[in-house]
Amino acid sequence: MTYRELINSVLRRLRESTITSNWSGNLNDSNSVNDYQKLIGELVNEAKREVEDAWNWSILRYSTAISTLADEQIYALPGTTQRTRILMAQEQSNGTVLQEMADSYLQFTKYPASSVQKTLPHYYSITGFIGGALQVEFDPVPDATYGITFRTITPQGDLTNASTELLVPHHPVILGAWARAIAERGEDGGSMSDMVAAQYQNALADAIQIDAGRTVGEVDFYAR
Repeated sequence: MTYRELINSVLRRLRESTITSNWSGNLNDSNSVNDYQKLIGELVNEAKREVEDAWNWSILRYSTAISTLADEQIYALPGTTQRTRILMAQEQSNGTVLQEMADSYLQFTKYPASSVQKTLPHYYSITGFIGGALQVEFDPVPDATYGITFRTITPQGDLTNASTELLVPHHPVILGAWARAIAERGEDGGSMSDMVAAQYQNALADAIQIDAGRTVGEVDFYAR
């Protein structure tokens, strides 16, 4: 569903007038959308973020490859944001899976400088941001060019344009925004609020269960 369709779906549930045509540019800059409709747009984005953070959705999965340089330990991970989660990292030529390392331990390995190892990296740590992208550091320090692929979960940016399509399942987003709108009106705590909140939680759980079927083995538990 598009951003406008999501907003209108919530507005209809609130018995409010809907947006009849696509606006131009950013929603909050539009003169054809009233303040209440813009508020619902904000609530849609709040619900979207909550849904995105609730599960490692298959549609938000990306592969990002970087090439190391000899003696260079720090790299920006293109296409990532502050909300990106890393599933795995793997060296391309031999398939070695890199293990995530605590930043505190990574810093410990840097000293004394004379004993720092330089070879194929076996560990990585996220140590900050470079230009809005995740900053990754490797250990050992690369001694040559290695191709390393990161498998990530990167949520969609906030919706602003009318025709932008939502990536995650739309039903829990609509119900989550509706529940927020009811609370904003001061009707929280009543049976209507409780009902919509329950519908939202059920819709989110159902969507996660469906998507989990596309990622076989990720939620399996094996007793030892």
